[in-house]
This record gives sequence, structure tokens and C-alpha cells, in this order.
Amino acid sequence: MHTLDSVLDALNRHHRRATYGAVAGLLGKNPRSLLQGRKRDWRHSWVVNQDTGMPSEYAAPMIHPGIAEHAHILATEDELEEWLADSTA
Repeated sequence: MHTLDSVLDALNRHHRRATYGAVAGLLGKNPRSLLQGRKRDWRHSWVVNQDTGMPSEYAAPMIHPGIAEHAHILATEDELEEWLADSTA
């Protein structure tokens, strides 16, 4: 079973982006409130808007400098779940 923190840790460790929708879908949460109450920092910046590929409402210093290291963004719940299984194997 995945938690928000375990997903964030994996994305941060591998410098991969996933959409709010993919993470929220995996966790059974609402994308709009997924990170509510969380800090805007490098660790959380891997969760991004599907249209822009960037985290929403983050100032530049809050975004990890390696944000664009991988062009591909994990965009669906299934894709994220498969990637998580592969990344921990």
C-alpha cells in the first residue's frame, strides 16, 4: 500500500515527475487537495500539473533544480503504480 510520503520519497529519489491526478488516483484522493497543508519545497515539487509539467503555485527556489531531468511525466494512476513497482524491485 502506498502513502503520499512513500510516493514523494520515490519520486524525489529518482528525480521523476508525476501528475497530481496520477498521485491522487493512486491514493484515492482529490487532486486539488492532495498536497493541502504540505510545504512547498523540493520534495513536493515532483508532483506536477499535467498541462505545464511543473508544480502549481511554486516559486522558483521551491522547485527542485533537477525537475526537467526526465522529459517523461508519469501521467496516470496505472503508469505511476507500475513505475513504483519497478523502481522498488
